[in-house]
Amino acid sequence: MDWPEPKFAPNLGSAPPLPARAEYLERQQRARAAMAEAELDGLVAFGSHHWPWAVRWLADYQSGFFSSSPFDEMGYAALVLPVEGDPILLIDQRALPGELAVDDARTVVGIVDGVADALRDAGLVGKRIGMVGEGAMLERHRRLVEGAVGDIDFVAADAVIEPLQRVKSEVELDCLRYSNAVGSAWMKTMMEAVEPGRTEADLVSIGLPVLVAGGGFPADIVAGSGNPCKPQAPRGIPSYNATRPLERGDLLRLDTVGTVRGYDCDMARSTCVGGEPTEAQLIVLEQAIEFVETLVDAVAPEVTHEAVHDVGTAWMVDRGYPPHAYFEGFWPVFGHQLGLSVEGPMIGAGETAEIAAGQVLALEIVIGTPETGGIAHEEIIIVHPDRNEVITTGCPQRWW
Repeated sequence: MDWPEPKFAPNLGSAPPLPARAEYLERQQRARAAMAEAELDGLVAFGSHHWPWAVRWLADYQSGFFSSSPFDEMGYAALVLPVEGDPILLIDQRALPGELAVDDARTVVGIVDGVADALRDAGLVGKRIGMVGEGAMLERHRRLVEGAVGDIDFVAADAVIEPLQRVKSEVELDCLRYSNAVGSAWMKTMMEAVEPGRTEADLVSIGLPVLVAGGGFPADIVAGSGNPCKPQAPRGIPSYNATRPLERGDLLRLDTVGTVRGYDCDMARSTCVGGEPTEAQLIVLEQAIEFVETLVDAVAPEVTHEAVHDVGTAWMVDRGYPPHAYFEGFWPVFGHQLGLSVEGPMIGAGETAEIAAGQVLALEIVIGTPETGGIAHEEIIIVHPDRNEVITTGCPQRWW
């Protein structure tokens, strides 16, 4: 395909502006309107370091603590937003006045007590409250908040708020163009370094400085290699092998996910070590690209996510693959939304929501045969009314 060059260079000197405070205030107003329509009196948005979207999108805050445990309350943030009244933001680190998109930002030692106090202060005790960002909220958080406050009615409300953030603003689209320019340079650097004798960890160490210099940090780097190609790392973290040298003729796949100034980059590329694939290897390498390009062509406004998925399964079956190919336990979808994190809806069965202009989609596949093992390919696109803009063009598709 003839795709354009990236809009932004992958360095901080070219980075576009981040969303301004006014954009967050406008999001809060849209959330209030949606809550009122759903007959809710307010919401509690919950976020963690790993699953930040609800609080980050509404209030521009993400926890800086990498993890938490059942024994403490660090690593979480919450926003209490009444339909009528001022929002209250609960954070786990100090912030300067005016630094966040909520004036009443409270640094708390325990997120449960902070949320309980904020619900009282906002006059929401005894009211119907939407719970947003449930993927970050532990059952004990809900139980302890309900125990501390008493009379409160929590209602699952991701379905009320999440659709509001699917279509990105022009500022967000530029942020995602930039983050994926950085992600493309990160992947390109690793692919250029592929050679016999290097380990998967060698490639990771060569590529990471590019991501960091662009303002990013990795969430995960998943690798597979060998002949057949398969994960070589022990299950867990890291998701790559630090000791096994790559051999000439190995297939190699790399799938990278990172955050650049708050916005995700995501990409997968594959190759044959030494650049001379066998006929069987060449077939799967080329078909992975063809598959993703087929999905890109299938995406358009008013087409459902499920319909794009169905195009993918038909492509698989027509070529003699099972409907979801060689997934090795990979989820049975062909992609997802991309923004402040991996977002829904997925490109999967049953996802009947229509695609709209302004959405950002990651389209991906792990494909292969028992002989070749599984290789990967992934592109990120912005949906426009009349076209799809690929924003991962900074890394070539073919490395053989």
